[in-house]
Amino acid sequence: MTLPERSRLIIQNAGAWLMIVFGATFMILNASKGIVSFVGINSAFISVGMLSLWLTSIGFQRTGLVILSAGSCLVFFFAGIWLRNDMDNFLLVTLCASLLLLDQAATRWALAALNGSAFLYAKVLIYDGRFNAMTPSLRYGLNILVFLFALIGIIEFFRVLNSDYLHALELANRRLDAANRAKERLFSVIAHDLRGPVGNLKVSLEMLSSGTLAAGEFDALISDLSTDVEKSHDCLENLLNWAATQLDSLDSHPVSVPLHDAVEESMRLTDLVVNRKNLRVTNDIPAEAVVYADKDQLQAILRNLLSNAEKFTLAGGSVRLAAGREGGGWVLSIEDTGVGMPEEKARRLFSASHREMKSDIGVKCGLGIGTEICRDFTRMNGGSIRAVSAPSQGTKVFLSLPVAVGQEATPAGAFSI
Repeated sequence: MTLPERSRLIIQNAGAWLMIVFGATFMILNASKGIVSFVGINSAFISVGMLSLWLTSIGFQRTGLVILSAGSCLVFFFAGIWLRNDMDNFLLVTLCASLLLLDQAATRWALAALNGSAFLYAKVLIYDGRFNAMTPSLRYGLNILVFLFALIGIIEFFRVLNSDYLHALELANRRLDAANRAKERLFSVIAHDLRGPVGNLKVSLEMLSSGTLAAGEFDALISDLSTDVEKSHDCLENLLNWAATQLDSLDSHPVSVPLHDAVEESMRLTDLVVNRKNLRVTNDIPAEAVVYADKDQLQAILRNLLSNAEKFTLAGGSVRLAAGREGGGWVLSIEDTGVGMPEEKARRLFSASHREMKSDIGVKCGLGIGTEICRDFTRMNGGSIRAVSAPSQGTKVFLSLPVAVGQEATPAGAFSI
């Protein structure tokens, strides 16, 4: 429930309880004096308030508000013209409440017209021109009508102003909550994914410096330390890119990018993992595959997709990259022979609800920041991304990007899954 809705509900329930409390109080007083007609009016007050509260409690808040406004209008109107006790003046209160609390324009204006007309009619009906010969009843009615229009205009102006303010406040609260969640997540990733590798490097260097670790032993650790540094560098780069997307401070500058060359560049950055695990990575992307995208953002996408494919592929496995035309763009596929994942997890891999993924080979890929970067950068470049997978059957990721300017007339080839 939003802040405006909560405010309206509080005011509505307060109005209903006021009717019940004051109605019951005056009903007891009037009953003790034997004024039966007043007791009937008081009973009507209580009934309207209780009906409104009951409807609100079972989920019909708007209906309860309409009953409260329309019921109060009728009670105040008949009490005013029948008992001549000026209860009709309270019609202005129900008029203001209708304008301020109802969000549907048709219902709001219908109840405002009902309360305004009842107030005007009650005043003209009760008016006795004998006490003021200078102001005939018609002129008196016109004066009240002008007053009502002025009152409605002022209330509507402040209602819109207040609504805009509450809407802006609600958006600010949402952004603040998102910023707090992003901050907490950022600290979690730093503590988990950066602290360990940097700590290992620090301890190893300290041991080498103090002589505890021999040079030959340090040489044996270089490969593992290099892997740790590479992981830390990739994690830090992902964090910086992700933080920029969370702050809406990153813009895309698309250019024509040959997809084959971009993939080759990303593959060179992951040679260490490929060699250590004896993976076979093939680039079967045709030379004519040229996409229209931001070059740096495309590299970030490719690095993360290749890193994940190689990370979750067992030693001796393979990763294949291919591309084909589909509609108005190129579709890049990255297929690995890794451990795979359930179909539902693959479907949510690049969705906003994805946060963490673990594999059967003990590798943890952070808190989903890499996949978020792929998703956000792909959307920023006018593309789409999805994954198809099954346990023990590998994973296939499809990255769709717009075709480069000048290639639109190139015949589109079929691209099969």
